[in-house]
Amino acid sequence: MPKPVDLSTPASRREALRMVDVGDPRPHHAMLRKIFDLERIWREGPDHGASDEYEQIYLTAFLLFLIGDPADSRRLYAAKFRTGDMDLGIGFDAQAIFGAGRDETLRWLSENGHADEHAHLSDWLSHAEDPTIEDWVQHVREYYYAPDGVLLLDAL
Repeated sequence: MPKPVDLSTPASRREALRMVDVGDPRPHHAMLRKIFDLERIWREGPDHGASDEYEQIYLTAFLLFLIGDPADSRRLYAAKFRTGDMDLGIGFDAQAIFGAGRDETLRWLSENGHADEHAHLSDWLSHAEDPTIEDWVQHVREYYYAPDGVLLLDAL
């Protein structure tokens, strides 16, 4: 179990993200959920960053996708479709919501009383999946990580 780390600032969250092994982010699942939530609060609040902090929510979403817990789908859905932040609403890739797989994600939403999310994502999958989830995963991994798994984001 990873030890607690400082997540109070965008810079400290970025450094925490460096600790996560892209090959197996599962040991950091709880921390990644916390980082994601803090990044969303920060983005939707009055203190928007003036630098590359904007990347962190997308990176964290990617790592949550890799973990593949369908319970994260609602958190990721809200960041894409229930945000007041225009950049987040446009820039957040809906593919990140489907880490558990298309069917498992939709089943989890349906079985857990999230009919609106289920209906909206079912429609999205039938009309707007561009790029495919499989292509998206490869592209995002190559964008954020070197082939040896080193995070490419500079320190803040």
